[in-house]
Amino acid sequence: MAANFCYSTDLTNLTLQLSKTETPANVASMSTAGIVGNVLALFILIRHAKQHKWGIFYRLVAALAFTDVFGIVTTAPVAYVVYNNNFKWVGGQTLCDYLSFMLTFSGVATLGITTSMSLDRYLALWHPYLYNSLQKNRRIHVMLTGIWFFAAFIASMPLLKFGRNIRHFPCTWCLFDYFGTHKTDKAFSIMFASLGILSLFSSSVLNCLVIFAVCKGSSGGRRVSVKSSRGKEHHRRSEVFILIFLFAILFSHTICWIPIMSRILTNTLGSTPNFKADILAFRLAALNQILDPWLYILLRKEILARVYRFYRKKRHVKRFVPAKVSTTGNSTEETFGSVRGDVRLQQLSPENEVESRPV
Repeated sequence: MAANFCYSTDLTNLTLQLSKTETPANVASMSTAGIVGNVLALFILIRHAKQHKWGIFYRLVAALAFTDVFGIVTTAPVAYVVYNNNFKWVGGQTLCDYLSFMLTFSGVATLGITTSMSLDRYLALWHPYLYNSLQKNRRIHVMLTGIWFFAAFIASMPLLKFGRNIRHFPCTWCLFDYFGTHKTDKAFSIMFASLGILSLFSSSVLNCLVIFAVCKGSSGGRRVSVKSSRGKEHHRRSEVFILIFLFAILFSHTICWIPIMSRILTNTLGSTPNFKADILAFRLAALNQILDPWLYILLRKEILARVYRFYRKKRHVKRFVPAKVSTTGNSTEETFGSVRGDVRLQQLSPENEVESRPV
């Protein structure tokens, strides 16, 4: 059976093949990129605290970066030791249970925080009075504590005999047994995959509602004054910038997590094992912890605002460039003379004349 592959098979040939294509440097480079990215994201959040004032959304971003770096720091050393030991597992079942717990915890917590980010934007736009009336700081702390405790509870279930943790191909990493035929193994595997898919689906629905609210606000707002309209436009742009980052995070999580969820469900339902597809799906899920901070660094509101101002400036310059300028002096003089004439006509218009008279 696939579940017993790493325990009942001579792994000498497998370790020789892995040693030709994999090195400890691969693990070190990926973990370093993830740690540097998440630490840099946290540094940027702290440095720009005066701008975002640690709103709920930015606290969630910080919690996401902290969870990702925690997952990398607690799992990468195990992978490095195994790779450095000629791909032979060390530590027995105790280390296997530890690695499976950390991988499951970080995965569930990451998806939970992403869903909370979408829920935060939904409440802010669809239920603003309720959103502003609640104690935000206390609510976000309770929410994050609940997410982390829930993730720890899910990860500890195989340790409580609801499922079990085993080594998976190429026998260098551990996770719960999604090949198991026992009822508890199947139940836990289906529950884990269903939670992940439900989290991604909920985030997608909430983000669609947020888009609808932003579009509705941009088309239905009344223009009361210049100051209020500019304030509304600035607030709307901020919502759009946050939405762009939120969709990038959701897209990254969907691409990285749907394959592993699909493979878990497929293997649980008893299909033919495909070890290469399983390890590729697992690596995509691990890649998500590296992508998350860099998405924030590149798509944070300050960067998107600079891109928007640059676009508006280029568009403004292009709009006022003459379509055709002749090289002769007379035609050039006529062109700019006509522009000056238009300005004079505007200045001498009845409206401006009335405004210029003394009262």
